[in-house]
Amino acid sequence: TMPYMKVVVDTMKERGIRDKYIILVGGAPLNEEFGEAVGADAYCRDAAVASEMAKSMVTARRTRTAEPPGPSVN
Repeated sequence: TMPYMKVVVDTMKERGIRDKYIILVGGAPLNEEFGEAVGADAYCRDAAVASEMAKSMVTARRTRTAEPPGPSVN
Protein backbone atom coordinates (compact mmCIF):
# COMPACT_ATOMS: atom_id res chain seq x y z
CA THR A 1 0.00 0.00 0.00
CA MET A 2 2.86 2.43 0.65
CA PRO A 3 3.73 2.91 -3.04
CA TYR A 4 0.13 3.83 -3.84
CA MET A 5 -0.38 6.45 -1.14
CA LYS A 6 1.15 9.19 -3.31
CA VAL A 7 -0.83 7.92 -6.30
CA VAL A 8 -4.05 8.32 -4.33
CA VAL A 9 -3.17 11.83 -3.15
CA ASP A 10 -2.07 12.89 -6.64
CA THR A 11 -5.27 11.50 -8.15
CA MET A 12 -7.32 13.44 -5.61
CA LYS A 13 -5.44 16.61 -6.63
CA GLU A 14 -6.04 15.93 -10.33
CA ARG A 15 -9.76 15.54 -9.69
CA GLY A 16 -9.91 18.73 -7.64
CA ILE A 17 -11.07 17.03 -4.45
CA ARG A 18 -7.86 16.94 -2.39
CA ASP A 19 -8.78 19.90 -0.19
CA LYS A 20 -12.12 18.33 0.75
CA TYR A 21 -10.40 15.57 2.73
CA ILE A 22 -7.96 15.23 5.59
CA ILE A 23 -5.35 12.60 4.81
CA LEU A 24 -3.52 10.87 7.66
CA VAL A 25 -0.86 8.21 7.20
CA GLY A 26 0.85 6.12 9.81
CA GLY A 27 1.98 2.86 11.23
CA ALA A 28 5.27 1.17 11.95
CA PRO A 29 6.92 1.40 8.51
CA LEU A 30 6.12 5.10 8.01
CA ASN A 31 7.44 8.37 9.42
CA GLU A 32 6.77 12.10 9.18
CA GLU A 33 9.04 12.51 6.18
CA PHE A 34 7.10 9.85 4.27
CA GLY A 35 3.83 11.60 5.12
CA GLU A 36 5.16 14.87 3.78
CA ALA A 37 6.54 13.19 0.65
CA VAL A 38 3.17 11.68 -0.30
CA GLY A 39 1.24 14.87 0.48
CA ALA A 40 -0.56 13.73 3.63
CA ASP A 41 -1.84 16.27 6.12
CA ALA A 42 -0.21 14.44 9.02
CA TYR A 43 1.64 11.32 10.14
CA CYS A 44 0.39 9.37 13.17
CA ARG A 45 2.39 6.62 14.84
CA ASP A 46 -0.70 4.52 15.68
CA ALA A 47 -4.50 4.40 15.56
CA ALA A 48 -4.95 6.10 18.94
CA VAL A 49 -2.88 9.08 17.83
CA ALA A 50 -4.67 9.10 14.46
CA SER A 51 -8.04 9.30 16.20
CA GLU A 52 -7.00 12.30 18.28
CA MET A 53 -5.30 13.96 15.31
CA ALA A 54 -8.41 13.49 13.17
CA LYS A 55 -10.63 15.05 15.85
CA SER A 56 -8.26 17.99 16.19
CA MET A 57 -7.97 18.58 12.45
CA VAL A 58 -11.73 18.32 11.84
CA THR A 59 -12.38 20.78 14.68
CA ALA A 60 -9.79 23.20 13.27
CA ARG A 61 -11.27 22.94 9.79
CA ARG A 62 -14.80 23.55 11.08
CA THR A 63 -13.61 26.58 13.04
CA ARG A 64 -11.86 28.01 9.98
CA THR A 65 -14.91 27.60 7.75
CA ALA A 66 -17.24 29.08 10.39
CA GLU A 67 -15.25 32.30 10.68
CA PRO A 68 -16.46 35.25 8.61
CA PRO A 69 -14.10 36.22 5.82
CA GLY A 70 -11.59 38.93 6.63
CA PRO A 71 -11.31 42.22 4.77
CA SER A 72 -10.36 41.87 1.15
CA VAL A 73 -6.98 43.11 0.05
CA ASN A 74 -6.96 44.87 -3.30
